[in-house]
Amino acid sequence: MLRQLEKKIKMLTKLKILHKTNIIAIVNVHSTSNNTILNVSDIKNKTIFSGSSGLLGIKGSRRSTSYASQSIANFLGKKLYFLGVRYVFIKIKGFGNGRYSSLKGLHFAGLKILSILDVTPMPFNGCKSSKKRRI
Repeated sequence: MLRQLEKKIKMLTKLKILHKTNIIAIVNVHSTSNNTILNVSDIKNKTIFSGSSGLLGIKGSRRSTSYASQSIANFLGKKLYFLGVRYVFIKIKGFGNGRYSSLKGLHFAGLKILSILDVTPMPFNGCKSSKKRRI
């Protein structure tokens, strides 16, 4: 994964799109059924900052909505833009409501999305599932 990112960065620097090293970030979106957590890191996976819907004052069941994930992504995207970051790689994990609306929020903040990866863990028929519930 890191090798692919480094290859893309080298390619973009050859095309003279990138002239600084700190204008690229990796955004990890962890979307669950109750909340959406965004973690922003640099290319070397050092966390710059992170946040969830509770950071904006959204409490309770409203945290699981797509509006909450879009607003937190927009908030963190504006912070990134002021830091000088213009391009982002996105890794999405989970099956929650804020899965794609967080991408919208980052795009509305003025960031250019270079690639989107789905890193949701999927079992290769590993553990036996629990028995069916009888009602």
